[in-house]
Amino acid sequence: MDAETKAALVGQPIGYWAGEAYRRVSARLIASLGEAGLSQPQWWVLGRVEDSARSWTRDELINELQPYSDVEEGRALAAELDELADRAAVRVVDERLVITPTGSELLEAARANNGAAHRAMRSQLSDDEYAAMIDGLQKIVGALDAGRDS
Repeated sequence: MDAETKAALVGQPIGYWAGEAYRRVSARLIASLGEAGLSQPQWWVLGRVEDSARSWTRDELINELQPYSDVEEGRALAAELDELADRAAVRVVDERLVITPTGSELLEAARANNGAAHRAMRSQLSDDEYAAMIDGLQKIVGALDAGRDS
């Protein structure tokens, strides 16, 4: 990168570009989930329920995920979970949620779509560029967190 290009980029507003990237990445991922027949909260539910490391009751999972949904989409987790149950994607066994074969199929389709979306987003970046970008964003987050403590 030449010095003139670098100077022009250094002068760009990070808040704008970080926000624009977030909005577009989030919209693309939500669209890819929709193409697989899931909302973002439903994706979170199926992912958590599939994970054999933890067994969830309905209320535990709603309490865990509702704050994320409030920030991301503002969807009611109880309604999202009910829809998955109505679609036979999850069921309750001994008060614990379990994923069904239908839920596993939905989850696999969503993973495939998200994988394609991630590949498309990264198509113009080398692994080194992507790693440097993530490293830079993590440093910005860390610096802002450290600034809160002072």
